[in-house]
Amino acid sequence: MQFAGSRVRRYAVGTLGILAVLVFLVAFFPWNWLRGPIASIASTRLQRTVAIGHIDVDWGLPTLVAVDDLTIGNAEWSKTPLMATFPRTVFTFSIPSLLRMTPDIVQLTRPDVLLERNAAGDANWHFDDAAGRTGAAFGAIDVDKGIVRYRDALLPASVDATLQTDATAARPLRFAGKGTLRGDPFEIQGTSEGIAELRRVNAPYHLVISARAGATSMTFDGTAIPASLENAEGLLHLKGPDLSRLYPIVPSPLPWTPPYDLRGNLRHAKSQWIFRGIKGTVGDSDLAGDFTVDVSSKRHSTTAEFTSRKMNYKDLGGFIGLPPGESSRSLRTVDQREEARKRATTNRVLPDRPFSLGRLRDHDVDVKFRGTSFNWGTVPIDQVVTHIVLKDGVMRFDPLDFGIADGHVVSNITLDANKEVPTAQAKIEARNVELKRIFPQLASPNGSAGRFGGRAQFRSHGNSVAEMFASANGEAAVAMRGGESSTLRLVLTNIDLARAAQLLIGGDETAAIGAFHAKGGVLTPDLFVVDTSAELITGSGSVDFRSEQYDLHLKANSKTPSILALKGPVVIGGTFKAPAVRPEMGPLMARIGASVGLGVVAGPLALLPLIDLGDAPDADCRSLYQDARVQSGTTERIARPAKPARGKGANRSAAN
Repeated sequence: MQFAGSRVRRYAVGTLGILAVLVFLVAFFPWNWLRGPIASIASTRLQRTVAIGHIDVDWGLPTLVAVDDLTIGNAEWSKTPLMATFPRTVFTFSIPSLLRMTPDIVQLTRPDVLLERNAAGDANWHFDDAAGRTGAAFGAIDVDKGIVRYRDALLPASVDATLQTDATAARPLRFAGKGTLRGDPFEIQGTSEGIAELRRVNAPYHLVISARAGATSMTFDGTAIPASLENAEGLLHLKGPDLSRLYPIVPSPLPWTPPYDLRGNLRHAKSQWIFRGIKGTVGDSDLAGDFTVDVSSKRHSTTAEFTSRKMNYKDLGGFIGLPPGESSRSLRTVDQREEARKRATTNRVLPDRPFSLGRLRDHDVDVKFRGTSFNWGTVPIDQVVTHIVLKDGVMRFDPLDFGIADGHVVSNITLDANKEVPTAQAKIEARNVELKRIFPQLASPNGSAGRFGGRAQFRSHGNSVAEMFASANGEAAVAMRGGESSTLRLVLTNIDLARAAQLLIGGDETAAIGAFHAKGGVLTPDLFVVDTSAELITGSGSVDFRSEQYDLHLKANSKTPSILALKGPVVIGGTFKAPAVRPEMGPLMARIGASVGLGVVAGPLALLPLIDLGDAPDADCRSLYQDARVQSGTTERIARPAKPARGKGANRSAAN
């Protein structure tokens, strides 16, 4: 027994001796000697050069490990050699965490981190040997007076931000920064989870961000993936002067718009940007729907479905090539201001801004739109339905369908942007459109201006809306009948002063037939007849879209006698911007001269040149209707408006 007890004492003494030696070694070990091996291991794991200036261990409760002048090298393609510098990093261990080798707290003092993305899309925060790693486990990471610098050649962006951990139990990280984004002043601020959560590079990281770039502001409350900062999901609120300024942040070729204010849920997954539940306004128009951009292939594609209860046509100018208006807050560049100045000083009306062919050729788009009410000046438009498809450089409105003035218009339009000079073709059909709701001045006080319908088809080419109109070729045919229309303005084409007074308080039954053709941008009436119970009016001339000028002549032949008819045809001339309506002076002056001459001989004779015997015949509307179809080349039946139910207008229409 004595021998056994002696052996136990020897073991105990030996064990205590070993522990004492270990404690002595740990307490007095020159830990700074390990900075080289530790840096080498870290360099191998990150595939970056890691250097450590000094390591110091302070044993106690808690135990503190201080690392000074830790640096991490940058990606090979970067011009800046260091990605991160950490002047002082302190690891705090309790006894349990020391046994697990996982510090309870990591304190970073004045860290400076550079995050970069080059023009090829390579990011320096992607480490070659770190894919899929969760990193070391830490209880918390606190930052004191940290700096993060972000440089992005793709956007481009340059932002410097400060980081500070709040001294609260949750330890949220607050950040605020300034810089530039696509040439505009940029500001950002917000809060996030503790920085320790960033070690889970593929897990959602909660962020609340408020940012402003120029006049564009954004708030986001959601999550992002640290390994891929573009991967985000949450509530997004966008507000700014022009949606086109979001490209290429939003990788879709958005046209310019008036000021917008939109909210919705943003999600990015598998190379798709999905913006759902959108609600807000663009200019004077409300907008709701979903918007998806897919960047998984070389040709980015956009799919959207929108609805609107109230849409103003002025808010669609960017979709058809119109430049922003002078009052638009989006006029921030010298080029835009110069373009608006030229439009203000020119007599041209049609938009001559070149189409953005690169965006049309490089992106595919599929957009469906449905609008309840559409504001186009005083023209009543409702129930707008359109499907816009841009595929491989060919854009189609298939169809553009809307209600107008109790009638209906359907168009199919195709624009091919693959050629050096884009080509376009359009087919338009109108049915049962009530004229007085478009031109109220044409209706008699107690009557209708009638309804019209028609068909048209055109082909053109050009690099802007103006060039398209200037090269248009095609045909059109229209027919109008039914109801009563004030012919006061039409009678004045005959300068019939005697009948003008009575027409101020009455109306005349009206029918009209027209056939037109366009060649090289010049629209010419092959047949234009307006038949009322009082007048038979014919038209001739042209509308030149190349020079944007009118040259139309209206000649009226009275069906009833009048003693004060100067019989001077009216000329509609001038430019699109400043049209002019005037009597044709030659015949008018001849009649006045003859009247004055005869008046000198004998006073009553002065009336002879002014007398209109009213011998114009009624027009054969059925024959003219057939002529319109033939002369316009419209082989299909012209969309004829419905016959009115009752009244002399209905009887007369049936008779014709």
